[in-house]
Amino acid sequence: MMKRRTFIASTVAAAGAASLSRPTFSAAPAPKLFDTHCHFYTNDVEKYKLNPTGARYGAEVMTKKVMEKPMTPEVVFRFWDSVGVEMGTGVQYNSTYGTDNSYLLDVCRQHPKRALPVVILSPTDAATPDTLRKWAKEERLAAVRYSASPPASGDAPFFGAEAQAMWATANELGIAIVLMILGNNTGPALRKVGEHAAKYPNVKIALDHIAFPHPERLADTFGLLPEHMELSRHSNVYYKFTNFLLSEMEGYAKTAGKPMVELGPFIEHMVKVFGADHLCWGSDYGNVEVDDVVYTRRFTDACQGLSARDRAAFYAGTARAVFVPGGRGRG
Repeated sequence: MMKRRTFIASTVAAAGAASLSRPTFSAAPAPKLFDTHCHFYTNDVEKYKLNPTGARYGAEVMTKKVMEKPMTPEVVFRFWDSVGVEMGTGVQYNSTYGTDNSYLLDVCRQHPKRALPVVILSPTDAATPDTLRKWAKEERLAAVRYSASPPASGDAPFFGAEAQAMWATANELGIAIVLMILGNNTGPALRKVGEHAAKYPNVKIALDHIAFPHPERLADTFGLLPEHMELSRHSNVYYKFTNFLLSEMEGYAKTAGKPMVELGPFIEHMVKVFGADHLCWGSDYGNVEVDDVVYTRRFTDACQGLSARDRAAFYAGTARAVFVPGGRGRG
């Protein structure tokens, strides 16, 4: 039995592509949102040197994107204003700058009431703990982020012995750690997440894109693995639903030749499993190639079946509790 929530299994995974058709938007005011996942980058490549070696579609494509469609504060905040985002986190974009967080930190320093930094650092670098302490104090650091495609064992560099000093420092500071787990070995990696959640209880761990559930494969759980269910026992693990995940789910269903699940029942199922106080939303603006205004409104429309309290948590409350400027301090 779940310690935090009594899990109510969904009766069916409702099918139908209608959830991804263009919705009829309500005339009601946009809800107040906290965006946990957007990216800033500039075409001022003389001041901020590009390092697109980790770009998904190659350095040439990424460079063209940066030069033609830079994600400056003016661009990002215009999008935020259009959908009701009051504040958010800028997530360091590995595809443009690798671990050089200079542009992100400059943006967040210049706009302290709108953006908080989520940086990328080497988890095994001996200098990382001191950098976390320094940036927590001086840069209002909200989190540090890591991503990997783990092997079958679930191991990743950010779980290894050399990364434990980083985890201990985040635990000391009360700084969140964001993990993006890619590839086909999600289950073993989620077990590692659970081990670290138990070992470092003052670290709030946020899983990007809910660790990519596949509803078209596991209809009765809307794609959640047994390891997702087990992980819900840990009160310091949180889950990001993003516009990118929505686009990926659409792609998964199309590839499998199956209809996309209805978004409303999917979201309600996530709330039943994890609790709205452990779910937050992120646009992935600057990365995902969709109409983010439309996708954001699809998300908020799909949340209308939730209680007002759950909507408030999912929209902003959970994010504000996880992404605290400078960390929450010792637990």
